[in-house]
Amino acid sequence: MVSILQGMDRAQRDAADVHERLIETARAAASREGNMIAAAEQVVRAVSSLSDVRDATEDCTSALESAVHGTRYVINLSRVSKSGRVLCSALPQAVGVDVSKNPLFVAARNGSNDGDDFVIQGPRRSTIIPRSIVGGMLPLHDKAGQFDGSVGIALDLAWLKDLLRLKQLPEGAIAGVFDKRGHLIAANDPDTAKILFANADPSEPNELQTAVDQRNRKWVYAATPLLHEEVFVGFAMREATLFAPTYVHVTTDFLMPVLMIGLAWIAIWFGTDRLVTRWIMYLKRISGAYRAGHYTIRPSLDAAPAEFQLLGGALSDMAGAIQDRDRKLRESVSQKTELIREIHHRVKNNLQIVMSLLSLQTAQVQDPSAKAALAQAQMRINALALVHRMLHEIEDQTTIELKRLLTDLSRQIADGMGGGHENVNIALDLIPCSVPAEVAIPLALFSVEAITNAYKYAFPDVEKGGRVAIALKRDGETLTLTIADDGIGYDVGAVKRSIGSRLITTFGQQVGGVSAVRSIVGEGTTVEIQFPEPDLTPPDIFKLG
Repeated sequence: MVSILQGMDRAQRDAADVHERLIETARAAASREGNMIAAAEQVVRAVSSLSDVRDATEDCTSALESAVHGTRYVINLSRVSKSGRVLCSALPQAVGVDVSKNPLFVAARNGSNDGDDFVIQGPRRSTIIPRSIVGGMLPLHDKAGQFDGSVGIALDLAWLKDLLRLKQLPEGAIAGVFDKRGHLIAANDPDTAKILFANADPSEPNELQTAVDQRNRKWVYAATPLLHEEVFVGFAMREATLFAPTYVHVTTDFLMPVLMIGLAWIAIWFGTDRLVTRWIMYLKRISGAYRAGHYTIRPSLDAAPAEFQLLGGALSDMAGAIQDRDRKLRESVSQKTELIREIHHRVKNNLQIVMSLLSLQTAQVQDPSAKAALAQAQMRINALALVHRMLHEIEDQTTIELKRLLTDLSRQIADGMGGGHENVNIALDLIPCSVPAEVAIPLALFSVEAITNAYKYAFPDVEKGGRVAIALKRDGETLTLTIADDGIGYDVGAVKRSIGSRLITTFGQQVGGVSAVRSIVGEGTTVEIQFPEPDLTPPDIFKLG
């Protein structure tokens, strides 16, 4: 930052130096031209003070010829009346010429330059002699202060151009003389100078201005007045040439810290890569292997710094500890799995023993209602046994495929009902879905109640038969289990709630859902339970707390 600030300060100082140098060069370039024009003004003032010239007497012409004689750059002197007609002149052919519309005379007459200031304009082609001239005019005033004509002078433009060409200018520089209207009077390179100084602003003589030449090159120039801010000298140099040293200095100031930073960065990069980065990346790959479960890999850090060797050793010890923990966890899970499998097997066997006892008891009971109650209990116990049998058979022993459970359960109930219900068909429309055991058991018992009720009450005409539809649907995150029959139906409001209906309501609450019974006389009964689909994402037992 210090180097950048130094570069900016150097650029400002160099720009200021260039500005002053260009202004001084412009003033120096204008010195001889300014002296010539100032001398021309003095000649005009001296001539205008002569009474013969001022009063335009018969000796006026000779006086003007004497003033022109011996000067190499003055072509003509003339006395002009206030109406704009030449009264006398060093060149006889100019006498009587009407110059009332000449811009130079108009400027002098209108007092564009207040008082008796000398007015100069050019360049223009002389109407008297075949030469390009620079004209000057000094207004005259009578005793009342009114305009009383003027004294004019014509300067040889060729002599001014030769003066510019002979001047010792820097290589590639352009000097030109122009008036305040931008008309070029003389220049060492007229074609380029005419383009550069065409839009010059003489009102800012101490400011650098820019212009572009016919080859689209950028120039910087300064303009300084020669005489009464009527004529100016411009001095221009190519921007690339003028500010080349500044560009070199500033570029050096800017690039030096960048180079130093670059070298330091390379050194730091090389050092950190050899001593830090490569070992960090190596340990990152080792940790990635550990994350993937490859705990047998051990880091090799013999060539690494001591700090990385300590870190690698800590990672190796951690991997060994994780290996030992995983082994113990696997052994514990395996043991737990066997125990759970054994529990389900024993529960299933015990439930089958209970069913056998109930069958023996049912055979000894004569009351039909008691037989039906025992048969209903057998079906409920059989549903529980089916759940435990499926838990014993599956691998993870945590979830049950609901589609398989309902299929097997409906088949068992259909086989167990008998009694002329062979004409009752069961239609299954079940989506694949797994639920945990704590959800599967209430759903199994719910299905037992709904299906057995359909068999017992929906189809009194066993010969006619009917249809029981079991459907499992998913709507977003909600599961709906529907058991519907096309039997005789009943009036829900007129029937007293039974144990089965209360169980259906209880099972819906156990799975976090709601159950409903809808029935229309003559059209059948629908039993439905809606419950949220369980989240089966297993807990991450290896997650560190």
